[in-house]
Amino acid sequence: MSRLRSHLNRKLVAVLFVLALGGSLLGYAASSTTSSSQTRSDLGTADQQTQVRTSRETSLLPIRSTCPVVPDKELFITNVSVVDDCLRTTWGPCITPPGPLPATQGAWTFAANMAAVAGTNAPAALSAYTTNWLNQWNVNLIINGDPVPSRTAVQTEIIDPWRTASGGTKVLDMTKAPFRLLAIVARLDLRGQSGYVPGATTAGEGRFIYNLLDQFGNPTQYLVIFEYGLDAEDCVAILNWARAWHSLGSLSFGPSYNAALQQITDRFATIGASPRKPNRSAINQVRTNDFHLDRPWELRESQLDPRSLAAPVPLLNVTVAQTPARSLQQTAAISTFVNSNTPAILSHTHVVPLSWAGNPFRGGASPHSLDLGWDGPPPSCTSITDPEARHAFSLDTCSGCHGEETATFFKHVEPRNAGVPSALSAFLTGSGPVVDRCGRSHTFSDIDRRRVDLCQLLERTCREIDEEPVITFVH
Repeated sequence: MSRLRSHLNRKLVAVLFVLALGGSLLGYAASSTTSSSQTRSDLGTADQQTQVRTSRETSLLPIRSTCPVVPDKELFITNVSVVDDCLRTTWGPCITPPGPLPATQGAWTFAANMAAVAGTNAPAALSAYTTNWLNQWNVNLIINGDPVPSRTAVQTEIIDPWRTASGGTKVLDMTKAPFRLLAIVARLDLRGQSGYVPGATTAGEGRFIYNLLDQFGNPTQYLVIFEYGLDAEDCVAILNWARAWHSLGSLSFGPSYNAALQQITDRFATIGASPRKPNRSAINQVRTNDFHLDRPWELRESQLDPRSLAAPVPLLNVTVAQTPARSLQQTAAISTFVNSNTPAILSHTHVVPLSWAGNPFRGGASPHSLDLGWDGPPPSCTSITDPEARHAFSLDTCSGCHGEETATFFKHVEPRNAGVPSALSAFLTGSGPVVDRCGRSHTFSDIDRRRVDLCQLLERTCREIDEEPVITFVH
């Protein structure tokens, strides 16, 4: 009870902080809108163009006011005409006709995404595959030497109600999956990351974000995000992906838009979409964001095991990208790593390794609280030489990005009721300044940063694309 009271107190403080911040953000947004053409060029200097890919700060970046990219149609899609499309997000019945092709029943459901990951839609096989994945929350795990405690409420909150809705059989009816679509996202700014295939490249990622519903159909504090690689063999293929997503901006929301969007999502979120990967699936990872099954708040990551000989290859909990084990907070392991890798960290091209200085380093999960900003030994802000490097390192972790470093209450996409679009975090839509634990101010507007990045990508030559830095953002 004391732990819950402590959390609620922190939550109250966070809510008050966000409310206070919101007023200043409105004024900030208005002033930046009216003065951007006066203080920032449309294109910016060469250094500014590079910073679009190597910095999350937006206060000094060129904001392309004349760029034709439409973020809510091309990059972060939450419109209810999409996420509540009866044909594609449910198994019916639907009153309205399907509209232009492709128009596939259930194409954007949780079930379709699990089938794309497993490489099968055979009912019994897909049910067993999904249950085996969920059962990993039922047991204590050790991942890279990091203890990950069980969250056994997965049984009573997800598996059992789903089984009841399926008629009480052992085989889960995938059409009864208790998940609601929140958003479809293009992360073209992540281009260049190779995923499972050494030496390969990608055009970034395509993502589906879902929210678990309770047995009464109400939203919960449990989110699942499927993150697929956009396979691309060369810069021409990268540009083709960019142009495909960009083409959505010229369409009005409605049946034609949804058909065009499905043409894109079918290229990565269907069975057999990536023949060179395990299960022939384009999935890079599946992440969960959970404050429903247990406390504290926790993020996990699952990947297909490329070493497995099983068919289909299982989806296993693995280390969380770019995030150390929670036990290393305020230890010399953090400060020595940041001090030794400062240039790469400042350009967001570093990789948090499985081990550092001969000891396990990357975490098996990311349990965290609102006041978790990564730092070395106390006193705060003394053991890491460059405070900007401390912030950048912390920002790139799961716990930092979903908490203190961005003034975010754990989620960047909020659960929603049917007919209402998800609210997005200020980190995504625009915030500033956020003052970090070392007293430094930061301004964020990550969807706009991604918009500028896509604007620039569409105008780049192959040589320029091939010379771009490969960033290691995961959020």
